[in-house]
Amino acid sequence: MSEADAATADVSTVGGLPPARWKKWGLALLPLILLLGALVAFSAADSRIFGLIGDNPPPADELSVSRVLFEKGEIVVRVTNPQPDPISIGVVTVDDAIANFSVDGSSTLDRFDRATVRIPFSWNAGDPYTIGITSSTGIQTTADVTAAVARVEPSSSSIFGFGLIGLLVGVLPVALGMFWLPGLRTTNERMLAGFMALSAGLLTFLAVDALLESFEQSAALPGSFGGIGLIILGVSISFVGINVLSESLSRRVDGSGDEPSNTLGVVARPAGMALATAISAGIGFHNLGEGLAIGASFAVGELAFSSLLIIGFAVHNITEGLAIAVPLAGKDQKPPSLKSLIALALVAGLPAVIGAWIGGFITSTLLATFFFAIAAGAAAQVVAEVVRYIRDHSDESWRGPYVAGGFIGGVAIMYATSLIAG
Repeated sequence: MSEADAATADVSTVGGLPPARWKKWGLALLPLILLLGALVAFSAADSRIFGLIGDNPPPADELSVSRVLFEKGEIVVRVTNPQPDPISIGVVTVDDAIANFSVDGSSTLDRFDRATVRIPFSWNAGDPYTIGITSSTGIQTTADVTAAVARVEPSSSSIFGFGLIGLLVGVLPVALGMFWLPGLRTTNERMLAGFMALSAGLLTFLAVDALLESFEQSAALPGSFGGIGLIILGVSISFVGINVLSESLSRRVDGSGDEPSNTLGVVARPAGMALATAISAGIGFHNLGEGLAIGASFAVGELAFSSLLIIGFAVHNITEGLAIAVPLAGKDQKPPSLKSLIALALVAGLPAVIGAWIGGFITSTLLATFFFAIAAGAAAQVVAEVVRYIRDHSDESWRGPYVAGGFIGGVAIMYATSLIAG
């Protein structure tokens, strides 16, 4: 290239791009820049000039109590400041009686700062208590404890205990439900389509149940934590993630032409094992939330309620094994290996163990909201996979008696078993 051509090229490009390209990008970004400027200007302005609030704005809102722990000779309260302005802890009460307290660190919390409040108190196991944290502005935050229970410390026995509960609630009932597979393989195509619809009904119930649970959990979050946004984020992550997993398992074929396999060692046949694996993953997310609920109920002393949850979820989850087994029962599917069935049961059930550990030792409303939202999105995506499976692999339509009856039956079964859990 001559020097003249090089000079011409330098003039006709800016940063390696021709002027037309820069103009195109500039026009594309201009609305975003203008919108950002408008938002910055609005946030910098005093809201009083718009007449949105009066001269006496409402006082700062209350603190957020994340957990109350009962340790030897003291009550430990963990609080967070969700407000934009700093909040100072002024008074602490136990059952409306002013109590001495100390704060680990500063008693003045900036936004999203956390503090641990320690209250010297001789508490009695099993007694109810109401803890009040009053800010320097006079706004009180209360936390009601149904029954005082000593804090569960991570130890070999407690870890084993929560793990055993998770196995009882998650892995065992799912594995038992998969024992229906031999019987499913002898059914005709119409009945099999009905069982597929039944699994869709089971998962639809799980999706709605998890979504409602996430909304209930988010109601306890301060508004500044954006509970609804957190739910949407969790649903989106799991919905897209399960979809990517399903597509990957359905299309992955190795170079030798053998049956594809995934990283779990499960043979991923198109539509059969791939769908069963996606269903297992979706159920696993839901069982994570169930384990979280059980662990949290033990941590706060709801022992009777915990026992009901264990029994209810165990009965409830045996039908999940059926949902996993149905895609493997098609006449065009080879009988799955024992290793594959064990892997599927572990994918669906082991998250209950992890959830029990998290709920028992951490107990976070924020995590609970997020986990249940993930479960809702995962179950909803798997329902979409099941619907496509029935459409592509069966002559039965959703208006037929087998499919329609199977779907309604699945919802009815989940409703009946959920009554046991209270």
